[in-house]
Amino acid sequence: MSEPPYLSMVVPIRDEREGSEILFSRLVPALEASSVPSFEILFVDDGSTDQTADLLEELCGADERCRVIRLRRAFGKGDALGAGFDEALGSVIATIDADLQENPEEIDRLLRVYEDGTDLVIGWRNQRRDGLGRRISSALFNTVVRWAGGPPLHDGNCGFKLMRKELARELPLSGGRFRFMHLVAAHWGYRVGEVQVSHRKRQTGHSHFGPLRAIPALLDLVAILALLKGRGRPGFFFLKWGFVLSIPGSGVLAFLAFLRFTEGTIGFRYPLLAFGSLLLLGGIQLLLAGVLVEWLGSRERGRPSYRIDRHRHEMGARERDR
Repeated sequence: MSEPPYLSMVVPIRDEREGSEILFSRLVPALEASSVPSFEILFVDDGSTDQTADLLEELCGADERCRVIRLRRAFGKGDALGAGFDEALGSVIATIDADLQENPEEIDRLLRVYEDGTDLVIGWRNQRRDGLGRRISSALFNTVVRWAGGPPLHDGNCGFKLMRKELARELPLSGGRFRFMHLVAAHWGYRVGEVQVSHRKRQTGHSHFGPLRAIPALLDLVAILALLKGRGRPGFFFLKWGFVLSIPGSGVLAFLAFLRFTEGTIGFRYPLLAFGSLLLLGGIQLLLAGVLVEWLGSRERGRPSYRIDRHRHEMGARERDR
């Protein structure tokens, strides 16, 4: 491609060999038939063990608009998205899950909302074809995120999204934090919207997300909220509460020391001594934890947690150039 494409479609994928040909045969015609002036498709293989990446490289060999990015191991969906966002050339970035439960042919629905001034557009699966357990967990997830200050969306975790490139590259994605793109984007002042999209049952393969993801998701939400409230400083929460505990603890101990010096005894105030000591020790521990987290954060800030297998990626590019 001589000029950068307008849209980059990022598709995280792992162990989906069975449906890879269908995925490829749906995505390319769907984007060709859309109103997108030019596009590229980035398949990000998240450490597949079933030769998914090999098949995709073979399929992409005949179309220079398609690329395969191979991660060295399974880092997770968030890091796969991050790798795709970093490698994307388009000014607009779209994502869709490899299981094709959403229809790529409906990309124009998202584009219309985006062109009206929305920075992040998310598909709303208003008639989900998943099991009852997944529908209930999704409803609970969206309710909790709204309570936590997220935008009033029906389905913030749908994999069919479209956003500005500058937003995509700023979002925290590693681990399970990709689930909270809409919460973070809204907190930063970006305009977030949704549009109804159709949904169908998974036709091939199996989901990589089970019911036990609820606990890690809650922990990720707590981490995201701490990061946002701390203005991007992960240790701010610990430092703040360290001071909150240390100051009264120091005051209590200073008062008891004054009594001991002036009266020669603290009387029956030993419970107060224990309380003040606990406050001070707890505060010191939180302060040290805050300093450590700030130090680690400064080392990792701006450094991706995924690692791309450059050798294989470049081999695929050389094969297309022949």
